[in-house]
Amino acid sequence: YHNGLKWLNFNNKNNNKRHKFNINLPIQKRYYSINVKYSKEYKDNYILTNIQKEALIGIILGDGFLERSKLSHNTRLRIEQSYPDKIEYLESLYELLKQLTAMEPTILTRHNKKRNTTTQSLYFRTLAMPCLNYYYDLFYVNKLKIIPNLNELLTPRGLAYWIMDDGSKSFYNQTILHTRAFKKEQLVYIQEVLYNNFQLTSRLEEKTFNQWVIYIHKRQKVKLVDIVGPYMHKSMLYKI
Repeated sequence: YHNGLKWLNFNNKNNNKRHKFNINLPIQKRYYSINVKYSKEYKDNYILTNIQKEALIGIILGDGFLERSKLSHNTRLRIEQSYPDKIEYLESLYELLKQLTAMEPTILTRHNKKRNTTTQSLYFRTLAMPCLNYYYDLFYVNKLKIIPNLNELLTPRGLAYWIMDDGSKSFYNQTILHTRAFKKEQLVYIQEVLYNNFQLTSRLEEKTFNQWVIYIHKRQKVKLVDIVGPYMHKSMLYKI
């Protein structure tokens, strides 16, 4: 602690080695469940809160990745965001899911020899827990992410997390959902959900061959802010 603040200590994972890496990130006093070995009973009986359930829909639609080696095993969630620009957002995700994890956020350094570039990201993953199996069954078929029936699942909070996780702002002040991993017919369905659930109109644009993104029209800005603004982290407000 320094000046009443806690300084979060991340691990740095580089070249298959882990090093302690101190980041000058002031955080309000919070008590993380680090290095706690949760019992099988705890994991088997943990029930997600409604806030966690709604947020998970948006996180998984975005960059959240569910891991399940066998259907007889439980599911874990992996969260990864770019470093250092998404530190605050990742810290908020960590706070949201701290009951599900026993690891510290870790810095990953990747070097692309072909392009001679180096990138860094922050990640953490949850424990493998039965409460996450529902989401794996919902979003994955043959280990490929799909779009489930979102009509009753995508709430304002879920949309906010989707935008924070995998959205951006265009030059013309439109909010973009980066949905290149999904098929066009799936995105047409998402457009219907955005309209049916929130009365938001949108358009599709092909970025590369058969890879599409969703643009939420500029004229929807006031409505979009009213819908998702209460659930957006302050560091992500620029996306709307």
